[in-house]
Amino acid sequence: MSCSLPHTDSEVEVLVQKLTDEDNGRQNAILNLALQFKNSCTAKDDLRKAYEKCNDISQENRALIDSFLKEGSDKDYELNLSMYGNAAKLEKHKDAKLAWLVCV
Repeated sequence: MSCSLPHTDSEVEVLVQKLTDEDNGRQNAILNLALQFKNSCTAKDDLRKAYEKCNDISQENRALIDSFLKEGSDKDYELNLSMYGNAAKLEKHKDAKLAWLVCV
């Protein structure tokens, strides 16, 4: 019994290649965003360090500022890791699609 597929092998290959190219685009967008986000996080850290050098801020206000910036920094770090994780997942999906192309 033969298998009747609605598409030829070459049509499927073209579709898989298109999906892989789209994954490349998504992955590059995520990595670019992660890099921009990292630069933003560095700027926030620089701001925190600048506040540490200010002598005219009361200890109470200094603690509030530090707490606020620290919490934001922790969230930023988690989000940045998540973006890199998503990029890694896309890499695995791409690899699986490319492996399938090789087998066809």
